[in-house]
Amino acid sequence: MSLSKMKKYLGVFGLLFMFCSCSKDEEKFRVVGFHDRTNFEKFKELKLDDSYVNLLNPKFSKKEEFKDVLKSWGDFHNKVNEVLVANDFSWEIPDSSITVVNRIYFNKDGGVNYFLVNVRNDNVSGEVKNKYITLLNTHLDELSIELKREDKFAQCGKVKYKNYE
Repeated sequence: MSLSKMKKYLGVFGLLFMFCSCSKDEEKFRVVGFHDRTNFEKFKELKLDDSYVNLLNPKFSKKEEFKDVLKSWGDFHNKVNEVLVANDFSWEIPDSSITVVNRIYFNKDGGVNYFLVNVRNDNVSGEVKNKYITLLNTHLDELSIELKREDKFAQCGKVKYKNYE
C-alpha cells in the first residue's frame, strides 16, 4: 500500500475516532437525574430548551391534536413501566407509588434524545435513582412517543409508577 493511501486511511480512521469520542461524551448526558447535581449542572449547559419546542405550544401542536398528544404521552410512560417490570427493577421502598417528574427531549420522529428525571419520593436512595437512570439509558433507543413533528420537541410532566414492593 502506498504512503498516500495509508495517510488517507489513517485520516479517515482519525475522523471516525474523533466522532465516536465526541458521541461518548454526549451519551453520558442522555439520561440525567436531578439528584446528580454535578451532571445536572453539565446537562443544563446544553441549553436544550433553546432548541427544542414545547410540545404543547399552540403554534406547534394544534388544539384538535391534544387527545392524541395525551394518549401518546401516556403510552410512552407505559413503555417505561414495561422496561422497569421486564428488568425486575425495584425501588427498594414500601411506598405504594413512585412519583417522577420528567423533562424529555424528542427528535422529530418521536425518539428520545435526552431524558431528565426527578424522582420525588424522598426515601428512594441515590443508588436506586442511579440504577433507574442506568436502566433508562440502556433502553433509551427502545423508548419513543407515537408523535412526529417537523422539528424536535420537548415535554415535561409528572408520572406515578405503581410500586409492587
